[in-house]
Amino acid sequence: MVRYLAVLVLWLATVQSLLAQSDTNDLKISVLTCADGEQMYASFGHCAIRVRSVNRGIDNVYNYGMFNYKQNSFYIKFVRGFLNYHVGRSNFSRFCVEYVRDGREIREQVLNLDNAQRQAVFDFLEWNNLEENRYYRYNFLEDNCATRIRDIVENTCGNTVALAEMQYDESLRDMIHSHLNDMPWYRFGVDLLMGLPVDRKADSRSAMFLPEHVFTTLEKSTIVHDGRTEPLVAESNTLLKADPVNKKDICTYLSPSLIFWLMFALLVLVTYYEVTHRKYYAWIDRVLLFVVGLFGLLFVFMWVGTEHTVTAGNLNILWAIPTHIVAAFAVKSINQFWKKYFAITAVVTLAVLVLSPVIPQQFDVGNYPIMCMLILRLAYLYRKKEKI
Repeated sequence: MVRYLAVLVLWLATVQSLLAQSDTNDLKISVLTCADGEQMYASFGHCAIRVRSVNRGIDNVYNYGMFNYKQNSFYIKFVRGFLNYHVGRSNFSRFCVEYVRDGREIREQVLNLDNAQRQAVFDFLEWNNLEENRYYRYNFLEDNCATRIRDIVENTCGNTVALAEMQYDESLRDMIHSHLNDMPWYRFGVDLLMGLPVDRKADSRSAMFLPEHVFTTLEKSTIVHDGRTEPLVAESNTLLKADPVNKKDICTYLSPSLIFWLMFALLVLVTYYEVTHRKYYAWIDRVLLFVVGLFGLLFVFMWVGTEHTVTAGNLNILWAIPTHIVAAFAVKSINQFWKKYFAITAVVTLAVLVLSPVIPQQFDVGNYPIMCMLILRLAYLYRKKEKI
């Protein structure tokens, strides 16, 4: 009797193993690449992983880059780079709702993985989605929804995967600009806050912080199966076709560059009037220097007071000098200290303007009229011979 029970148990275990293997064979792992949206947060597109199995009755999307708006001290954590992001799992149909509503294209790349690799990806995603494992510290360049795809494929498939070596002549900042060209005010703000880390030349790995480069890299990557080198992507499909989202609005044409050059022209006329009529409008310099100095303090804070790596080494501080906040209250002074301060900072700002083509950080075009305004008014403050 015991022998028959043992045979029965062994048979049931064998059947269960075969069923599990069948389930594993049925798994499909694919990468979803979603097009840009109109909103700033959607300007760079999105990436996610889709897992399907008819036998298991699943069609889920694992979506990185999610966060909870209701967590304590949300805004402080967001600004300082301490905000925890997490992975979320949702049904494929639910995932698509937002993209259908906004008319954003979705492309799918089914990965050419063997049974063990598919299971490994699925097991990792399920483990990563557990409450105790799902949280991570977001990094715009190094740990986001796109780089997570790259890392998961590499970590679960090992050295069988060879990501394509792509050649780029652009910097990471140039790649960011390509998504913000129709949104000049957003581009201006991004360029103000981002420092030297985004000015390095892109390579195959670093470029994959953007979903579009994950797509192009995977298309040309390879994987080894039983000694044979095969394409990593088994098939590519467009699941939702849509025209590129139109990001243009009135602000596209009323760009920072245009507005600030008009302000500079007006400031030239005001300065000419002051010189010829022996008048002085101190509030102009107070506002200008205080606002610029305030931005300088912001750059310092984002550099040393946060964990945002992209805001470190921000050379905008060369012209947005934090001490201008104090100088704003000394614009009427004829003290020699302040005279020298205005002269030195005018020369420094002029040097930054002239040398900007060779400075390693690329400045936004909207910065140049601001520098010109600073040079004009600092020089005027230095040349002003008496207290008015």
